[in-house]
Amino acid sequence: MRAGLQKERGQQRNGLRGKAFFKSLLWSLSAFLFLWIVWLIAYKAVGNDYLVPSFSDSLREAGNLLGQKSFWRAFGATCLRTLLAFFFSFAAAFVLSVAAYLLPPFGKFLAPVVSVLRSLPTMAIILILLIWTTPKAAPVIVTFLAVFPLLYAGMTAALSSVPSELREMSRVYRIPHARRIFGLYIPCAAPYLLRESSAALSFSLKIAVSAEVLSNTFQSLGGLLQEARIYLEIPRMFALTLIVLITGLALEGAGTAFARAAARWSGWN
Repeated sequence: MRAGLQKERGQQRNGLRGKAFFKSLLWSLSAFLFLWIVWLIAYKAVGNDYLVPSFSDSLREAGNLLGQKSFWRAFGATCLRTLLAFFFSFAAAFVLSVAAYLLPPFGKFLAPVVSVLRSLPTMAIILILLIWTTPKAAPVIVTFLAVFPLLYAGMTAALSSVPSELREMSRVYRIPHARRIFGLYIPCAAPYLLRESSAALSFSLKIAVSAEVLSNTFQSLGGLLQEARIYLEIPRMFALTLIVLITGLALEGAGTAFARAAARWSGWN
């Protein structure tokens, strides 16, 4: 009987997940439809292909870009910078949030530092970094500085959401700190942590491309955007922007799917 109840509950959870996925897909399609309608209205209202190209022209230019080896080299370089910055941001946020959780005085010391990093003007930091570093390194550093505070805040909030009963039980049974963190607290906070990370990954791409545009980084999506701006290739600019948008949504969607898969595999929810 218990096995039957567990099977029924599992089917109910799968049904709810399926409905949630369908609803998320429907909202994404609605967002794209809204974007297309706004684009069409702007194109008709302006009536100048030089300022607002048609959607079909931009798609045609995107197709041309996808057929060029130089585009894929730039695309790969930007994705590599994005993932590199995200990895370092995630690692730093994870280590420091755990340290702040275990040592509250350290957390209080770190709070104003994170607030300062969160308030830094991105464009100004890029310009300063261009004096100290190279156009290839600046996007990675500025992306780290922008994403780290978000991940740190998300991780500290996730760890703080661990039930007080679980923390008290670990103290009563004198479970070592390492086992508390990796065996109890992190698995409990993992679903929230993974969802926050997927959004931060998409945000990392946006910051990296913006930094590449200002840095005019060679062989990058931002560099291609800057080049298209200089030569007034408006359809190319819109096509590149569309590609960056779709890539960001794909990264966020992949991160969310991974979070759900990890949650099902580990039984977190």
